[in-house]
Amino acid sequence: MNFLLNKIIEEVKKTEHTADKIIKDANDKADKIINDAHEEVDKLIERIKDKAKKEGKMMIDREEKLAMIEADNIIKKSEREKEELRKISFENIDVAVKMVVEKVLEGK
Repeated sequence: MNFLLNKIIEEVKKTEHTADKIIKDANDKADKIINDAHEEVDKLIERIKDKAKKEGKMMIDREEKLAMIEADNIIKKSEREKEELRKISFENIDVAVKMVVEKVLEGK
């Protein structure tokens, strides 16, 4: 009977050892899965940051180009207005010169 009892105790100990190993293996696998997930999250975050930086740079570049076009249009418009004012000034210069000459001749 003692032999049978020792045999049962030995089998229970083997089963406990096997269960402990299964639990340890499961915990190790769970830790690896969690660590892998953290690494994947970190990689994903870096990819998202890189993508956001690229998109931001593209937006800035696009806005800079639009601003340059607008500035160029403003400069061209100002140049046209300046030329128009110059043209009007030269058209009226004869009148101004005549008025000055008349005032000088009148003695004023």
